[in-house]
Amino acid sequence: MLYDKPATTIDEQIELLTERGMGGDQALMRGWLETVGYYRLSAYWLPAELPAAEGQTRTKIFPPGTMFETIVDIYVFDRKLRLLVMEGIERIEIALRSRWTNRLTLAHGSHAHLDVGAFQSGYDHISLLSALANRARDSNEVFVEHYRQKYVEPFMPPLWVVTELMTFGELSRWFALTKDLKVKSAVAKDLGLPSREVLEGALQLLSYIRNICAHHGRLWNRQTVKRLPNIKRFKNDLVVIETLTDQGMQAQPANFIYNALVVLVHMLRRQSPDTSFAQRVAALVETRSPDQLRAMGFPTDWQTRPCWSA
Repeated sequence: MLYDKPATTIDEQIELLTERGMGGDQALMRGWLETVGYYRLSAYWLPAELPAAEGQTRTKIFPPGTMFETIVDIYVFDRKLRLLVMEGIERIEIALRSRWTNRLTLAHGSHAHLDVGAFQSGYDHISLLSALANRARDSNEVFVEHYRQKYVEPFMPPLWVVTELMTFGELSRWFALTKDLKVKSAVAKDLGLPSREVLEGALQLLSYIRNICAHHGRLWNRQTVKRLPNIKRFKNDLVVIETLTDQGMQAQPANFIYNALVVLVHMLRRQSPDTSFAQRVAALVETRSPDQLRAMGFPTDWQTRPCWSA
C-alpha cells in the first residue's frame, strides 16, 4: 500500500479533531499542536476514542464530552511520571556501576574488563569491549585524559574509570556476561534482589524503560516489551497474570508500569531506607482516575500493599 496522507496545517488539525468530537479551547489546541505536535499527542487521545468494532483498528471518533484539556492533563502527568522514574533508574544505574565494579575488580583485578576469561565467550564480549575501547579513545573526559597522559599499559583505563563511559544498557549487558557467579549474586543482594537471574531480568526491563524516558516516549499506559521474572519476595506487591508462554499458560508478572515501579521502590529502599520515592510516586498517581490507574496496571488495593503502605 502506498502512503498518501498529506501534511496538514494546524487549522486543519483543529478542524479534524473537532469533527471527530474533541471539544476544548481552540487557542489551547493551537498552542499544544504547534509546540508538541499532533502525532505525539495522538498517543494520548487514542485511548479516549470510541472502541473499534470487529475488523476495525480504530474509530477515530471521540465520545461526547471528550475535552482537549483532559488530553493535556494526561500528557503532563506522563511527563512528571517519566521524570520521577528516570530519577529512580539513575540511582539504580549508579549503584550498579559502583557495586559491580567494586566486587569484580576485587576478585579479578583493576582491568577485569580486559580479561576474556572473566566473561562468557563469544561475540558479545568482543563487541562490548571494542565499543568501550573506541569510546575511551575518543573521550575528552578529564579522568580518561589523565590515564592516557600518565600510563602506557594497559591500553584502557581501569574498570572503575571506563564504567563511567558505559550506557545503562551496556552496563546491564556487561553484568549479564560476567562469569563469576559469586560476584553477580552478591551484587544482586546489594541491590535488594534475591538472585542474579532476577537482577538480570530487572535490568533488562529498567534499561528498556529508561530508553523510553530518555526519548520522551509515552510511559503511563504502555505495555512493556520486557517483562519481570517472578519474584517471590515481592509476591504481595506485584500483579501476576496468566500468560501464554512456550511452556503453556504460566503465572507471570503483568507487563505494565506498575510492576516496574514496585521493583524500583524495593531496589531504592535497599540503597536508601529513608527514600521518599514511593511516597512521591503515590502522590502523583493518586491524582489519576480509576480507569487511568487500571491502564497502568495498578490493582484496586495498591495503596494497602506493603510496597506503598510501608
